[in-house]
Amino acid sequence: MYTIHYLETTMPIPKEILAVERPKSTRVKKSGDRWLVIKRTCRREGKRNIPVDLGTIGEIIDGKYVEIRKEPCGKTVDVKDYGEVKLCATCAGDMLQDLARVWNIGDAKRLYAIAVLRASYGDIRNRDLKLQYETSFLSEMVPGVALSENAVSTFLQSIGMNLSAITEFMNNRLAAYGSATTIIDGMLKDYNSQRSSMSEFSRKGAKKGSKDISLIYAYSPELGEPLAARPYPGNMLDAAAIEDFMLDAKIENGLMIFDKGFHNDKVFEAVDKKESLSYLIPLKRNSTIISRYGMDNPTEHLSGYKDAVVLFKKTRMGNGKYLYAFRDPRLAFEQECAYVNSAAKKDRYNSERYEELKPRFGLVVFQSKSDLDPMTIYLAYMGRWEIEILFNLYKNIIDRDTVNIHNDYRLYATEFINFLSVIIAARVKKHIAAKELDKRYSFKQLMCYLSKLKKVRTSENGKWRNSTTVGYVADIAKALCIVS
Repeated sequence: MYTIHYLETTMPIPKEILAVERPKSTRVKKSGDRWLVIKRTCRREGKRNIPVDLGTIGEIIDGKYVEIRKEPCGKTVDVKDYGEVKLCATCAGDMLQDLARVWNIGDAKRLYAIAVLRASYGDIRNRDLKLQYETSFLSEMVPGVALSENAVSTFLQSIGMNLSAITEFMNNRLAAYGSATTIIDGMLKDYNSQRSSMSEFSRKGAKKGSKDISLIYAYSPELGEPLAARPYPGNMLDAAAIEDFMLDAKIENGLMIFDKGFHNDKVFEAVDKKESLSYLIPLKRNSTIISRYGMDNPTEHLSGYKDAVVLFKKTRMGNGKYLYAFRDPRLAFEQECAYVNSAAKKDRYNSERYEELKPRFGLVVFQSKSDLDPMTIYLAYMGRWEIEILFNLYKNIIDRDTVNIHNDYRLYATEFINFLSVIIAARVKKHIAAKELDKRYSFKQLMCYLSKLKKVRTSENGKWRNSTTVGYVADIAKALCIVS
């Protein structure tokens, strides 16, 4: 019997292939019909150098060496949104650092990134965060943030479960930025969830057939932005929600301004015990206290207020508390005319009713425990309307994600991020006003114009440059200090 040995032979590389100029420390290998160029190195074993292949780096094609370019991991985006993202990130200021004082840097970066994206794009859904992040310059400013839909869902759950961290962040803001005046108010938000105990019918919600959550905000008119916020069940009365909010937020000093629909003796009693904390609550127009103390006839001029002519009256009540009444004659005239015209059109004009209402036109009366300067009271009252502007920012710009699958933990996290976005949006609005661009453009218009400003990656070592855009967009960007 014979044993047959098969010898493996290697065909020699043609001289014309070997003669092709290629990088040093390489060899040529035939693979089918292809001539591959392999990068080589040596490994020392004893006294011998053993050649080691490092991988294919090119190919010889038609008598020439052709480099094989490695595809980058993931998709490369060479044109990215810049204008609106840069504006929001700039106005965010030290927010990332503030977040990093409470959460680890990874979580802080993700909270910050989502907040900036929501402030920049408004109606962005969680499922779109990843795409919007990758196609905006935020991914260059704050790289390496995982924002897939699953990653965000898990992240929100984790953030919401650690409610004490959210509370710590709010308290840090109150301690650092708390001002002389704090406006506390709430709003209802449509929220129909099968999994959240917060989703309940409010009085308004029951009429419209939609459940709500209640959002309580603390706002600083001096700072021009919110200080703290917390969601509550939609069926929770304002008084109860605000009582809990105040205890949780640890508001210790300043002047708190409540909505006229709010009245809670427990809260007032708690405030009365704190010497450095006071409240201001407007009385309802039909309150008997107004006529009892003659507050419907203010006659003293509020000197120093330049925006309008205002008359005031200040009175101390029998319980030691104070009443402050203000009347704007121009507003009184407008309200009087509006009432008469409306009643006449409906054929419901009644002279006795007119005489009853006339003293209340253009009138606002406040109750407080504190003896304060009337100018302080009125300026605080005028600042009260700023929170309505803030809520409009929230409703119209920040959050339109109507997905109804949130549980309570994800709701806490979502509303916290919305709170961060409102801070950014408020700062953007303030920055726009400081540059006097609000006289020519609305918030939405400016954000739309700035969306035309992109960053483009060049072939020069991957450097980025501003895209060419129309002149007025470039002028806006320069005015807002987005570009030099």
